[in-house]
This record gives sequence, structure tokens and C-alpha cells, in this order.
Amino acid sequence: MIYFCFIFLSCLFPASALSDVIVHDMIVLKGEEVMLRAETRGRLLSKGGEVVEFFVDGKSIGKTLSGGDGFAFRQFIPLKTGMYQITVKSGGDEDNGLLLSLKKGDRIIFVDVEGSLLEGLFSKRPMKGSQKTIKKISRRFPVAFLQAGVLGVKAIKVWLKKNEFLELPVVPWRQGAIFDEINEKGVKIKAVIGSPSIIESAKEYKPMAFSFEETDDAEEVKDWEEIRKRLIDRTTHKDK
Repeated sequence: MIYFCFIFLSCLFPASALSDVIVHDMIVLKGEEVMLRAETRGRLLSKGGEVVEFFVDGKSIGKTLSGGDGFAFRQFIPLKTGMYQITVKSGGDEDNGLLLSLKKGDRIIFVDVEGSLLEGLFSKRPMKGSQKTIKKISRRFPVAFLQAGVLGVKAIKVWLKKNEFLELPVVPWRQGAIFDEINEKGVKIKAVIGSPSIIESAKEYKPMAFSFEETDDAEEVKDWEEIRKRLIDRTTHKDK
């Protein structure tokens, strides 16, 4: 059954042809040195010894060789909060990613793509009002999408772009490791929106939690407008 779901969803969300170079989205702290990471690949496996050039907001910050595992790294220090556009080029191939720079004490919201944006498991349509609500939420808080199911990051990005979602970082959930890392950076998890398993993995950090499924660890909601009211309106009231 799991294999069938994987094949079905892969057909619904076909990723664009795999690039020979791939850059990973990141969430980092302003003023702290980070290692930008890219991966060079052949048709099936990682490929080392390739020259990779890194660009931040269109400006080159240098070249490096990918190692035997196919990964290439470049140092970078974000000097502002907000979003940076990261581009990597290798040979005739390139890929784009996002780096979200935050400061300690900032509050971030995570959105589980498969668990809260799809109308259903076998639907490729986004839930009504989700694009509009996420855009409104992002005006008040940093937002990141979570990759947590059978779809890979690349396939999720293609689907988000096709359905006109705001361009935001897509980061792997990794059974909750992302929440531990964010907490260690001194960034607070304002809210988590998604499936019960995603929410359960973050509950020790006591975020607001919303799910379209019944669970003891979150407020069950029926649509994204309800999330907007509970998250934005309630937060605005508390801040007064």
C-alpha cells in the first residue's frame, strides 16, 4: 500500500528533470557563519570532483569542488534578517534555493505540506484559501514549509510554484530534528500546522498547533480561514 501511494503521488507531483547540481534551503541565524551546501549528481548517483560556484542574491561568493560524496560547501555570513536567494552553478546546470536568516527570539511557523495543504491524499489540488492565508501569516511571522512524507523537496517545490504559493524555504522534517535545531538556535516555534505526527514531535516546545485531523495535541480546524482567525487574530489580541 505504501509503495502504491508513493507511485501514485509521484505521478501527481512529477519533479522537473533532476538537476546535476542541487542546493538545499536553510534556516540560519543572522551574523553567524554558515556553510552553504550543494550536491552534484550524475543520472543516479552523487558525483564528486565537480566545480560548483555559489551566488547569494545574484553575486558570486566563490567556487569550490564537490567531494567524493558529491557535496560542495561555501562559507557565508548573513548580515541581515530575511530571505536570501541562493544559486549554485556547475557546468551548464544550476539550481536555486532560499536561506532564511533570523535572530534569536524570533518566532517561526512551520507548515506541513502533505499534512495541511493538499485537499486529500490522492488529490493534487491545494486546500481552499491556503495560499492567501499563508501570505497573510508571512507578513507577521517567518514561515517555512516542511517536507515530511513520500514527496521529495524538489517535487514539493514544483507543486508549490505551480499552485502559486509564496516562495518560502522547504526543509525536511526528519522526525522532528528540525524543531530541535531551531530551538537550539534560540528561535521560538510559534506554531506548527500539519499532521498529528508532525505536531507531536514539536509539542515539547509548546507551539500553537493546528491540524485537519483529530488529535489531542492540536486544535482541530476545518479550513485555512479558521487557522487565520485563530493564529493571526488571536495573536493580535494578545499583543495589545
